[in-house]
Amino acid sequence: MHTCHSVDSLARVGDVLAASVKKGLGAIAITDHNEIDGASEAEALARKLKLSLQVIVGEEVGTDKGDLLVYFLKKRIAPGPLARVLREVKQQGAVCCAAHPYDFARHGISLEKLPPSELAAIDAIEAFNARVTLPFQNESALLFSKKEKKPVLAGSDAHHPSEIGGAYAVFEGISKLDKKSLLFASRTLQGIPASPLVHFFSRYAVLRKKISARFK
Repeated sequence: MHTCHSVDSLARVGDVLAASVKKGLGAIAITDHNEIDGASEAEALARKLKLSLQVIVGEEVGTDKGDLLVYFLKKRIAPGPLARVLREVKQQGAVCCAAHPYDFARHGISLEKLPPSELAAIDAIEAFNARVTLPFQNESALLFSKKEKKPVLAGSDAHHPSEIGGAYAVFEGISKLDKKSLLFASRTLQGIPASPLVHFFSRYAVLRKKISARFK
């Protein structure tokens, strides 16, 4: 999910945490576009408020071949060539996931076209994204993950607090996620595709920020 630290969201960090708790989520990953400040702020605020909510510091990194979700980051990874981004993921001991891989209108990675070394370095596949343009895109991601025996994840891809909880993974027997359980624990994916109207939130955010920057 995204916060106001992302180019396409106006969601305040406190509102994101409040909505996540209200929806009964046990853990969330903040994955702003090419930025981790929102995730770091959310992690610190959740700790300060003593919330029973795990905040995973993540980032949605833009690459030359599509968007890559990264979890358990120590520092920001700059956008750029996928091969270099994947090396930095491994150097940090982080975990990465192909974001909405078959939604090419939103910079999904064309997994079938990747060199074997790059595909092998991608740890998981987002097999349910609530914001996909068309339902078959999630189905295709799930089929590819089964073929390649890759772990699957689900995400609301929320850009507004009202979208939080639109899609999620239920992990069995896990009280707190770590890098190992994120990849290897048994899970089921839950969710309902969002209305196409939710894209208004992100487009409005981009436009508003452009206008604000112009008049600064």
